[in-house]
Amino acid sequence: MGRGQRRRELDLEFERFVVAVWPRLRRAAYLLCHDTHEADDLVQTALAATYARWRGVRREDAYAYVRRAVVNAYLDGLRRRRPVPVEHDPDRLVPADHSVEARSELAELLAPLSPRERTIIVWRYYLDASEAEVAQRLGISAGTVKSTASRALARARSAASIRATTTQGEGR
Repeated sequence: MGRGQRRRELDLEFERFVVAVWPRLRRAAYLLCHDTHEADDLVQTALAATYARWRGVRREDAYAYVRRAVVNAYLDGLRRRRPVPVEHDPDRLVPADHSVEARSELAELLAPLSPRERTIIVWRYYLDASEAEVAQRLGISAGTVKSTASRALARARSAASIRATTTQGEGR
């Protein structure tokens, strides 16, 4: 098998992988950053880095590899982020394809959490990572993961119950 043929096979394999993992990665990225455009950028950045190393990525660990790349890209962005004033045009309509995510109950529950809390909750429960894995990836102790997750879940539950009480009160 020639070098060109092998490259085409690797490209095809990577394309199939991207099609399979894109929706879940994009959703996880959106839950981290609450911005559809930034979520797309995070996933594309992670997939570009993965593609560059695809030949050496073990296929059974490929999803974990790219999942970690998405979270790392998000954390890197938090470290570098500088506030940039942006004018908001109230006449500009939100595209219809983003309307479901904008109303997502899960996104609303995660919104009041800090970026660190949101990262831990998404990594731990949405991406189904163990406490030890989250701790290792974020460079914190497993106890910090547990306590932060516990406090974040309590805040999310409290916000949900307040919202439910308010919604019920409006219905009367």
